[in-house]
Amino acid sequence: MRHLLAVQLTFLFIFLLVLAACKESEPIPDQVVQRQDTMTIASLRMFQTHTVPSSIRITDAGREGTFNLVFSDLVSADNMGTVLVMANGRRYIREYTGPASAFWFGIEPTDSDIGPELQTAVSAVDDLIIPDGTYTQLTTVHLRSGMSVRSNPGKVTITLPKTYVSFANATDPSIPLDNVVIDGLSWTVTSQEKGTYGVIYIDGPSVTNLTVQNCTSTDAAAKDSTNWMTLKIQTNRIASNILVRNNSVEAKRMGCEIFNHDNPSIYAGKSIEVSNNYFHDCHFGISLSGPLEGLTVAANHVKDCSLFGIEIAGAARSVTITDNKFEGVFDKFLEGSNDGNGNGSVTGGMLISGNTTVGQCVGGVQLFNGGAVNFTKNKFNMTGMLEIGHSTKGGNFTDNVLESTANKAVICDNSPNNTFSGNQISNETSPGNQATFMSYGSKAIDNLLTNNRMGKGPGGKYYEGVQGGTVNASANVDTKGNPVP
Repeated sequence: MRHLLAVQLTFLFIFLLVLAACKESEPIPDQVVQRQDTMTIASLRMFQTHTVPSSIRITDAGREGTFNLVFSDLVSADNMGTVLVMANGRRYIREYTGPASAFWFGIEPTDSDIGPELQTAVSAVDDLIIPDGTYTQLTTVHLRSGMSVRSNPGKVTITLPKTYVSFANATDPSIPLDNVVIDGLSWTVTSQEKGTYGVIYIDGPSVTNLTVQNCTSTDAAAKDSTNWMTLKIQTNRIASNILVRNNSVEAKRMGCEIFNHDNPSIYAGKSIEVSNNYFHDCHFGISLSGPLEGLTVAANHVKDCSLFGIEIAGAARSVTITDNKFEGVFDKFLEGSNDGNGNGSVTGGMLISGNTTVGQCVGGVQLFNGGAVNFTKNKFNMTGMLEIGHSTKGGNFTDNVLESTANKAVICDNSPNNTFSGNQISNETSPGNQATFMSYGSKAIDNLLTNNRMGKGPGGKYYEGVQGGTVNASANVDTKGNPVP
């Protein structure tokens, strides 16, 4: 028995020795040394050693910089710009201040499509600058909150030969888009795709604090109707503090379109400013539509828009349209339709002041559902007329210069209780003048015409009430200062 036990113990000892011999040795732990090594990105990625430096100085041209070891980081992806990963999995993070350069992330003018690398950069850093150059983008980039993408104005051009959309919101529309700046970029759209999208296309999320400025864009070589900037406010979403300024844009469809059509009677869009832009050769230059509140459209130059130059449509309220210039050919260079309810029931309608035409504009002005509009100090030379109607009522029209070649310079179409004073109103060059000023329709009553200087074409009247419309006229003079009968 003792002999058998001894044999068993001997075999067990031998088995343990064999097992110990077969066991893998413990990995050698990495050791961090406090030094800075100098190398390229490629050599760092291939670097395999258990003695790792605390920092690396990268020498690649245009991508130079110091990267510091973050020993605890085992998950960050290598994006070339701000994170580099060694062959053994250790992560180095770029040390920098100020904006990050898109070039760090592999974006170069020679790329066939900067979209993927630009997406990586936009996802990685909060402040990104694109170096001067001409680039090609085939893949849409999705914006995120808390970021800016910038360039030196006029020094970066992105050609879009495949898609109209350069920047869009996240694919999940429930993700808000807040605190975003797009500054100084230029685009050339040559895509032949069909669709009415836009270079900047935001459709779905709630949006706050969005600024788009100092950009240029043209889609003259594109095939289909496109916008430059689109912001659609979806059901149960909001948009607030939107600023579009100092941009120069040609767009086949609309230069800037911001609209709220899916939230009836809910003022989901607030504090929207479109200012100091140049929009030309579009169907619409600027279109702000639906229940929107606190709109400022100021100091824009709008030229040759086949339908409307500036359109305020739907039940917008608290609207200011000031110091804009209109030039060229339009259907209506100014289309205003706002009073808060869409039925003229809100007093204190929009302010339209200090706007001018450059030379004579083809087209006219149409104010529908304008409430009690304040229309003052505008200088318009136009082939069309100032048409006031559809629940625009109780407005004040003062100190304007309105020259028209239409058979009526001003018509109040079923629009009552408007006051015209201190204006120069003329259509004396009209070959078929009917009246310089007309109140038309049974609702167009008690329109006051006083202390104006008026000019009329041959055979027409200075003022006239038609189909039940009435004009209360007094103290008006003709172009030579003689009293108007």
